[in-house]
Amino acid sequence: MRRHLAALAIAGSMGIAAPAHAQIGTVLYQENFDSITLGDSVNERRGPLSFANRTAVATDPTTESRPNAYTHIGPAGWTVDNAFDNFGFTDLTNSLGTDVISTDPVPALLYRIPLTGLIVGNTGVGNAGSAADGVDEWEGWSFADKTFWASVDDQSRSAFTKAQNVVAVADSDEYDDLGAGLGGNYYNTGLTSAQINVASYQNTDLTFSFDSSWRAEGLDDTHVTLGRPDNNQTAIVYAIIDGGAPTPLDIWDSDSGNSDAGDTTPDRPASATFKGDALDESLSYQVSIPAGASTLQFAFGYINAANDWWWAIDNLDVKDSGSATVWSENFDGVTLGPSTNERKDINPTFSKVTAANNDPNTTPFPNAFSHTVPAGWNVDNSGIPAPAIGDNNVGVFEWEGWSVTTRAFSAFASQTSLNSFTKGSGNIVIADSDEFDDFNGATGVTKPITTVLESPTLDITGLAAGSLLLQFDSSWRDESGQTALITVDYGNGEVEVLNWNSTAGDPLFHGTNLDETVLLSLNNPAGATSAKVRFEYTGGNNWFWALDNVQIGTAAIPEPASLALAALSLSAMGLATRRRS
Repeated sequence: MRRHLAALAIAGSMGIAAPAHAQIGTVLYQENFDSITLGDSVNERRGPLSFANRTAVATDPTTESRPNAYTHIGPAGWTVDNAFDNFGFTDLTNSLGTDVISTDPVPALLYRIPLTGLIVGNTGVGNAGSAADGVDEWEGWSFADKTFWASVDDQSRSAFTKAQNVVAVADSDEYDDLGAGLGGNYYNTGLTSAQINVASYQNTDLTFSFDSSWRAEGLDDTHVTLGRPDNNQTAIVYAIIDGGAPTPLDIWDSDSGNSDAGDTTPDRPASATFKGDALDESLSYQVSIPAGASTLQFAFGYINAANDWWWAIDNLDVKDSGSATVWSENFDGVTLGPSTNERKDINPTFSKVTAANNDPNTTPFPNAFSHTVPAGWNVDNSGIPAPAIGDNNVGVFEWEGWSVTTRAFSAFASQTSLNSFTKGSGNIVIADSDEFDDFNGATGVTKPITTVLESPTLDITGLAAGSLLLQFDSSWRDESGQTALITVDYGNGEVEVLNWNSTAGDPLFHGTNLDETVLLSLNNPAGATSAKVRFEYTGGNNWFWALDNVQIGTAAIPEPASLALAALSLSAMGLATRRRS
């Protein structure tokens, strides 16, 4: 057995950048795959034409507003307070909070849980009023079309089925999605109802009810001033009699405690006021109207939130002891205006649908791919499980082994990181175990796969020993289990040229590099008359390896200093040759 074969530039196998002098001087063979005519897609298909939604600044020229979306102007008499201080219930330095100390050998303060019902860090909404930071639609309490709200990014928002038409919503998650968002501050907003005449209900109890959607999250976003993740998304419901001091009817928060035995956060129970996700519930409270009272209001505080989730309400109702309606509000009377930052593209696009080859609700993507390779090349897919071979709707046919395609089609098919493969142009070749597994995939059926791309047999008669080089442009995204192997065969069996794996810390590990040029010495022996190069990819729902601009040739004559540098590099790293058995 010979030892492992050296790479002249070392850039390919060892992840070191090739020196500027390392390049092919005389090209004996080259292939950029642009001669291949691409055909229609098979399983990566186009869905209906649509205008994609996008979060952007209001002046973005590629987008336009969406109609009838939201307003910050509530029903008559309602107010939104985006400088909300929770009626003075604040502890901005969080000095009254409870420290949570790690169980590390050197204990550290992880975060401080705010005292229930007190605002910490800052009052109001971080970056309120900024055109570039924070999504205007969700800057504090908003009145929004429920379908519009959910369409921005559903994430279970549509589960609020008790709500209809317009809802009132405080959504710190979506607010934080533009520019600097909250800017490291927290989100505190208050909503107060109009006054309700209750003069006729003195010394009686009224029943206040409403529908609510709540998704909890907290203690995971560091405050710019506090320097700790003290956020604890909290909801408070208040009753206010005759404009006096607010009386809490209910309060809940997002502190779920900790029970993970594998971390260094001490175990502790959830807070006494913890409420887990409650995406679609109805709540009801008794409100006592004292003698002499004439008006009743309700206030809703959403405090200490960061890039967390939301609280939405609808269908507010007050009934007397006989269940007669005293007052109600469903927000459907507000006038909604166009969106500001939650926009849609001016130019329509087709959505990508992975579907059967004859799906009637989709159409093929034109000029998408081919399994035909240039003359003299060959693809060996014997390492793909037999059930997935062929156009049979098992595995995504476009990615069945090495395929000729374009960056644009791969990006359409969800490999958007290939947009970074700028060295690849026109057609490229790709082995993509990630996308291949996306249609009826299963272990032993679509994964793992091994696919080999073989070059033509090249005539190298008369070349000086050790003069042959291989150069290509590469886009590689690693994940554990994925490997790449290049061999060369001079007629006496394959010899390894490059061996990458995805195991961090392994000497052959090659981390993600989406746009690199790799140059390898093929170390042709004296007297060799032919050479064939093979590119082997193995993966199982991992990522991909894409190639372009393959060249085989001999080096330009380097300067003496360059020769010495290359020799020193190879000697120091102990690289040599090994024949594959």
